[in-house]
Amino acid sequence: MTTCKKFRQAKGNPLRRRSDAVEGWAALLLGLLALLMAPAAGAVAGWATHADAAGEARVQVTQRHMVRAKLVEDAPDDVPSQSGVQNTVTYPVKVRWSDDVRGSVVAKAPVPAGLERGDRTAVWLDRGGRVTTEPWGTEAIWARTLTAAFLVTIITATLALLARFFLRRALDHRRIAAWERDWSRVGPEWSRRHA
Repeated sequence: MTTCKKFRQAKGNPLRRRSDAVEGWAALLLGLLALLMAPAAGAVAGWATHADAAGEARVQVTQRHMVRAKLVEDAPDDVPSQSGVQNTVTYPVKVRWSDDVRGSVVAKAPVPAGLERGDRTAVWLDRGGRVTTEPWGTEAIWARTLTAAFLVTIITATLALLARFFLRRALDHRRIAAWERDWSRVGPEWSRRHA
């Protein structure tokens, strides 16, 4: 039975309390919030996060540069995974590259697993010449976008459901208190009649 049909049937019911109507309308509104507004809030958060992440990626591209470096030591081998599919794993390993200002530079940098001493790899540096991470690409931007959209959707829906739970709990406490007040007036008289 739909919620609107329940409201129409209950409207003329003499046992229907005002708290029942409040609870019914609150359930309808909070349900709509959970079903409609939560995805909309997630979409807005996703768009905003995508714009911020794309802007940050553009800044990173201007502030970082890549150098080709030679490994000074071996990188650890890939660790087999249970699924058999191994994502690219990096390890901090000593590498050497030439810099116009400092000459030969040796530092630890994240390199792919399995590389050996003498192999060449890409190392990203910031403006100060310090090792940093690669600028965000499309995959990283979309990962942040989808994570933000998902989290905001879940949080909004959860808040709506929690509001429904706590409203019902508060209304139940009021109804129980009202029932106990009414029973304290009627109970003694009813008990004498049936004793």
